[in-house]
Amino acid sequence: MKAAIALVKDIREELRSIDDQLRDHPYPGALSRGEIALEGLKAFPGHQHHVVLSDMRSMAMMLQRFADTPFRDFWSGVLQGELAAPAAIAAMGQKLGMTGGDLDRYEVTAEGFAYATQMAWAAANASAAEIACALLINFPAWGFSCGRMAKALRDRYGFGAEHTAFLDAFANLPSFEDTAIAIVQDGLDRGVEPRAIRRTTRLFQAYEKMFWDAMLALGAQKASG
Repeated sequence: MKAAIALVKDIREELRSIDDQLRDHPYPGALSRGEIALEGLKAFPGHQHHVVLSDMRSMAMMLQRFADTPFRDFWSGVLQGELAAPAAIAAMGQKLGMTGGDLDRYEVTAEGFAYATQMAWAAANASAAEIACALLINFPAWGFSCGRMAKALRDRYGFGAEHTAFLDAFANLPSFEDTAIAIVQDGLDRGVEPRAIRRTTRLFQAYEKMFWDAMLALGAQKASG
């Protein structure tokens, strides 16, 4: 596993700056100060409703593509975790007065939906090693931001645990580093180029930041409108 461990370490170092930006993103901070109006908060479940539906299809494709590998259980677990997300997003939306129809009709922005587009591209085109590395590095940053957001919503906006279940699930996601490293090593052994793994991971992180930037912009826009 030495090559995979070294590569993941290098990628983490290369992406340290954007990872720091994600973990200190101003959107959860603005929420913690009560600066995002309730109307502006609707952008999060509105976007995530469509992101999650897209990601479920993407992850089902990953399972289909990689089901004949020794890591089938990992890909199955990724999909199973996503299957619980729509109901949790609906609960968040309901707290904000959004019906299922409202979520379906919500018009996402390009910036807010770019991550899902990357996930769909990766599901169809990227190697298992690329995706596993991207998720390994991306999910902790996403989970950290979700944890910050969940706390702010409970402290400032009167949300209960039933309304932050979507966020809490990602904030408390168990580590899957050993499995991801094994998948990366398997890919390297099969000839996957390290540069492809670096690129796919970098794009996931960039689109992740784009999502939070969009939430901040939409929240501020609604608050001042």
